[in-house]
Amino acid sequence: MRNTTFKIILVACIVLLTHGLQARTQIYKPTSDSYIMVKGSSTIHDWEMISETINSEARFKMNDDGQPEQLESVSFSLKKRTLQSDKSGLDRRAYDALNAGRYPEITFRTNGTGRFEKNGDNYQIISNGELTIAGNTRQINVRATCVNGDDKKLICSGSQKLKMTDYNIDPPVMMLGALRTGDEVTISYNIVYAR
Repeated sequence: MRNTTFKIILVACIVLLTHGLQARTQIYKPTSDSYIMVKGSSTIHDWEMISETINSEARFKMNDDGQPEQLESVSFSLKKRTLQSDKSGLDRRAYDALNAGRYPEITFRTNGTGRFEKNGDNYQIISNGELTIAGNTRQINVRATCVNGDDKKLICSGSQKLKMTDYNIDPPVMMLGALRTGDEVTISYNIVYAR
């Protein structure tokens, strides 16, 4: 009888402990207020493309007050054809350069390392992970500043400079070479995460 009672108490403790650990991880997903913008230059004018269709999941370890205290993981994907400018010709050239037919998504996934610091009302995050563009994967550090928003939302923003050639992408050339895009682009983002 004592052995059975001990086993029941042990199982109950394990269940309660496991539930408590799971409850401390909060999953956030982006809302429709989120966007990603890619900006670049060319020999004639600067250009930009924007997407408001983002698939992402951020997992945070929460403190006892229900506030994030550590980033556990982030995954992100963006369908390339959701990136659009106000010029359809630019869009077509960008999709061709990104090999969107063969590799329809840009993805980022953390590798479990990074930094998370609370600074007043802001959270500073440096997340190490793998960015894959056009089938080519590189290790990068992504920086974000996050603030608490209404309804327990977390608003994360930042920017990252990349070179197209680092991902084996030839910067697009148009008008028989008269218009050449620059190799460097800036990816800016504002992702509004909700629980």
